[in-house]
Amino acid sequence: MANQNIVSIDPFSLSEAECKELVEKKVTCPFIGTAVMTKELSVRNDANNPLASIKEVVTLGNLGNSDLGRVLEIFAKGNHASMLGDSGNLDRPVPGGQFSLNFPGSKGSHSGHSGILQGSPNLLDSGRFSSEDFNRLTDKATNGLITLSSVGEFIAGNTVMDSKSNLADLDLLPLILEEVTEIILQEGGQIFLEKVNFFGTRKCLLPEEKMLRDKVCKVTGGKNNLVSSAGEFGLLFAFFANKPGTPKGSEPALSVEDLTLMFEHKQFPAGWKTWKKDASTWVTCTVHLASSAVKKFENLKNG
Repeated sequence: MANQNIVSIDPFSLSEAECKELVEKKVTCPFIGTAVMTKELSVRNDANNPLASIKEVVTLGNLGNSDLGRVLEIFAKGNHASMLGDSGNLDRPVPGGQFSLNFPGSKGSHSGHSGILQGSPNLLDSGRFSSEDFNRLTDKATNGLITLSSVGEFIAGNTVMDSKSNLADLDLLPLILEEVTEIILQEGGQIFLEKVNFFGTRKCLLPEEKMLRDKVCKVTGGKNNLVSSAGEFGLLFAFFANKPGTPKGSEPALSVEDLTLMFEHKQFPAGWKTWKKDASTWVTCTVHLASSAVKKFENLKNG
C-alpha cells in the first residue's frame, strides 16, 4: 500500500478508463460522479485516495446564479471529511478545504440506500451501477416523470428492505415534519433558511431560532437513514427544479431521461450551468420527501 502520509492537493490527470473506474467504484453520487467524469471537478492526491476541492464543488453548485453550493459544502464537510489512512480505513482527516472522493464506507454512506450506485455501504470500492435497482425507481414513472411522492415511496421501500436501516427518532419525525412543513408553507423556503440560520451564518441565535434549527437538523442531518436518503434525493429535485421545459405539475417530478443521463451515463443535461438551483428548494423538497417516505414506511410496515 502506498504511504498515505504523503498527501497532495494538486489536481492530476486520469485517463478516460482510469476516470471511469474511479467514478464507478468510489464516487457513488450522481452529481459528484458526473462532475468528475466530465472533468468539471478536479481529482487531487491519487486515484486510490482521491480528494476534491470544496471551493470547486461549491462553485459548480452556484453556477447559474444559484446557491446550491452551500448545501454541497455541508455534505462535503459533514459526510466526507475523512480519507484513507495507513490502516486502510477512512480514518484520517482530509487536508483543509478538501473532501474525500471515497464515498462507500464514508460517514455519508448508509443502510437503506437506493442500491443504484453502490453495493455495501460499509465496503470501500463497492460502487457499481445496478440497472435492477435503477429500474425499481424508474418503474414508478408516469409519462417519463417520477413524482416527489413516488420517490418518497421508493425511499421507504429501500428502508424496509434493509434490516440494518437506522430509524432513530422515527416516531418523532411526523410531528417535526408537520411543524417544519407548516413554517415552509407559510413563509417560503428562503425565509425559512434565514430564520433558522441552518447554515450557521450567525454564531449567536435566539432561543426560538435554536429550537427551529435543532428540528431541521433532525429532519435533514440526523442519523435516520430514511431522512438521509431524502436529503440525497432532495439535491436532485433542487438541481432540476428550474430546468427549462420541466413540466409544472401538482408536485415536483424528476425526468427518467435526466436521471438516466446522470446515473448511468455520467453526463449532465445540456445547459445545466445556466439554470438556477436553489438551496431553499433543497430544504423544501427534503422535508416533503422525508414526510412522504415516513407515511409510506408506516403503510409498508403495517401492510
